[in-house]
Amino acid sequence: MKTGELIKDIRTAKGIKAKTVYDNLLSRSMYYKYESGLVETTADTFLHILDRLNVESDEFAVLFKKIMQRQVHYHYGEYRDDLLRSFRDGNFTEIRALEKKLERGYEETHLLRFYNLQLIARAMKKKLGRANESTLAERKEIAHYLLRSKHWGHYEYKLLSDAMFMFDSSSAEKLLQNHEWLEEDDEQDLCLENLKIKTLCGTILLFMKSDKKEHTAYYYNLLSKINVDSNNIYAQSNKRFFNGLKTIYDGDYEQGIRLISEIFSLYQKVGLDDLYREHVAILQELLSTQLQKKGTRRRRKA
Repeated sequence: MKTGELIKDIRTAKGIKAKTVYDNLLSRSMYYKYESGLVETTADTFLHILDRLNVESDEFAVLFKKIMQRQVHYHYGEYRDDLLRSFRDGNFTEIRALEKKLERGYEETHLLRFYNLQLIARAMKKKLGRANESTLAERKEIAHYLLRSKHWGHYEYKLLSDAMFMFDSSSAEKLLQNHEWLEEDDEQDLCLENLKIKTLCGTILLFMKSDKKEHTAYYYNLLSKINVDSNNIYAQSNKRFFNGLKTIYDGDYEQGIRLISEIFSLYQKVGLDDLYREHVAILQELLSTQLQKKGTRRRRKA
């Protein structure tokens, strides 16, 4: 394997467009020759490419060596799925076991994705633990990683989505205040569309629960502006659901519930059971938060 071939694997795994990597660095044809293993590039250009992929040179060297020795076994996706499921189920014991596996994965590969997922596992343990420990340290490391990522692809959006439970509205605003959500892609990527939509929806929910109306309006406006494929049911459904949620948040409960009822009927027709359960939980959480705030306002007036 040539270095360019591994660069291509990393780029496509992260969901980063080729133009993002070669723009103002190499010609399009030369870059594709490099990714195909037909040519090599200079050390300076190679380091620029790694920077645009948000990959450390040491990390790349270790990964390249492992692949050449055919000793790399990827369990990252499996660990991530198991971790998210265990957190939803409140399974502290399983999360602790997965944290140890992730630690070993990082020791063997030195890939930052294992380390970042280990941070998330540690924060999940704190959230589920009885001591109610702060996740500030883990959140800072995740935020630092994302802030130095100039171009977000699949991995970066997944990372923030997985770590969203650590963030409050203030820390989310600090992280995302300069993020470019509306970058034009030179090719369609439904998976990236869905990840952007999911992350934006999670951000909007944070601001709704904190009752930050200006921030809610700003990020909802961004959500409305993101163009998604008409056949992308997941993205379209999320946008419609959050339209109803925003309507409720703005005070029109009757219209908001009507809009959400329509989208829930669609979920049942097309079999989007997981999305239905997720959105029911979000609706219940928002309504509960709204009722608590109304009760607090009444007590203050009294």
